[in-house]
Amino acid sequence: MKVAQTTNGCLIRADQAAKQQQVARYFCPHCQQLVQLHRGVHKAPYFAHIAERVSGGGESPAHLAGKQAIAELAHALGWHATFEVPVGETQRADVWLTRNQQPLIIEYQCSPLTPDKLNQRTIGYQQRRLPVLWVVGERYCFTNHYLSQQQLGFINYRRQWGFYVVSYLPKWGKWVLYHHIVARDFAGYAWQTLRLTTKAFVRLLVAQTRLPANHYKGKSQPMQQQIIDRRLGLQDAHYVALQADCYAHHERLQAVPDWCYCTRNVPPIYQLSQFESRVTWWLSAQPIDLFLAVTPLLQQPLLKQSLFAQWGQIALKQALKKNRGSVDHRF
Repeated sequence: MKVAQTTNGCLIRADQAAKQQQVARYFCPHCQQLVQLHRGVHKAPYFAHIAERVSGGGESPAHLAGKQAIAELAHALGWHATFEVPVGETQRADVWLTRNQQPLIIEYQCSPLTPDKLNQRTIGYQQRRLPVLWVVGERYCFTNHYLSQQQLGFINYRRQWGFYVVSYLPKWGKWVLYHHIVARDFAGYAWQTLRLTTKAFVRLLVAQTRLPANHYKGKSQPMQQQIIDRRLGLQDAHYVALQADCYAHHERLQAVPDWCYCTRNVPPIYQLSQFESRVTWWLSAQPIDLFLAVTPLLQQPLLKQSLFAQWGQIALKQALKKNRGSVDHRF
């Protein structure tokens, strides 16, 4: 389609629309349905109808609205946006941004995506030296304190925001910033939530405002011990297996050293709780330098986990120093 209708009811050619800097909405002159402007690298610009995504293939209205919102935000920050740009033979960037000849890819994810697929797609861009950021839709909103690995996979980090995830909700036309995300043993995750209009989000990004961190505290050691007793009483398979490991080493889960309990906030990058990792390391009787071997990391391709992976070992050393008398041989 070479011609579309603007929100003002005027007709505009695709090549004219492609030259405009501002982001706009276009409609089919015949059916009045929303259409999308394609600015192909090797093809002449054209408009195309948006297909409803049902079971793969096509594009849903929610996905289209999310891309449009990203383009509007980017334009306010001085970026030029192009939609659905091919990258290699198997990938298409939802939104390709350029500013001062520097590219930035933004992916808007509102359908299910496994951590493996997220990792694969992100690495595909990184191998071509293309920086990529992900924005998630309503499906990935934080609704309770026990986040899935799919939600945790989108975590990124900024000094001003701590660990964070950015979401856009088309139904409300609002951005949601989950920032200063932390993990807590036996209490799931905690975070701060900031809901923003596009204008407010632009101001936040331009000012590089440092957002306040949360002050959630982890559960105390007595509370953690009560939870363990309760879960063992309920025959929770996970804790029954951990108890069996203790029995195999002539120990009891209820009698582990005090330093196995972590009451501090933890970076949200680990697959296991600090309690489970510390108990496993304690039973292995290995030097503390091998603690990282029992603290597997989540798949988080947007995050430079190497900057934070040592946190668990450092926190464990501090806990051991408070109980130095019984564990001097660990240093």
